[in-house]
Amino acid sequence: MLLSKTSEYALRSLIYLAAQPSGRPVLSRDISDYIGGSAPCVTKVLRWLAKRGILYSVKGKGGGYMLRPGAESLNIIDVIEITEGRPLEIRCILGHDCVKNTTPCPLHQQWEAIKNREIGFLRGQTVGAISRAMFWADAATATVRC
Repeated sequence: MLLSKTSEYALRSLIYLAAQPSGRPVLSRDISDYIGGSAPCVTKVLRWLAKRGILYSVKGKGGGYMLRPGAESLNIIDVIEITEGRPLEIRCILGHDCVKNTTPCPLHQQWEAIKNREIGFLRGQTVGAISRAMFWADAATATVRC
C-alpha cells in the first residue's frame, strides 16, 4: 500500500510526538526536521490534525504541537482515514471494480485475502506502540554504543 505524503507526514509526526515528554509542545520545524519533510507541508498537516482534535496547538513562546489524550491509541488505518477524509479503499490489483462486476478478476480471491490481512495488520498497529518500539530501540542502541 502506498501512502500519500499527507498521510505519511501525519503518521510519522504522530509517532514522533508520542515519544515526546507529556505536556511539552514541539515546534513544527523540529518535527519536520526529524521526519525529513518540508516544513510548510508538515505544518499544514499538523494544523489539520489539530483542527481534527488529534493534537493540541500551543501558540506563542514555548508553543508547538502535542498529542491530545487518546491519540496514542489511533491505529494506522485511523490516521490514514482522518488525513484523507474518507474510508480507506484498497482497490483491485488489476484496476477492476470487482464488487460491481458479476465476474470478478482472476486475482480477486487471493487479493481479497491479502487485502484483509493487510488491513487487519494496520488496524493492530497503534501510534503509541509504534513510537515505543521505535524510540525504545533507538534508546537501547544508543546506550550500547561507546
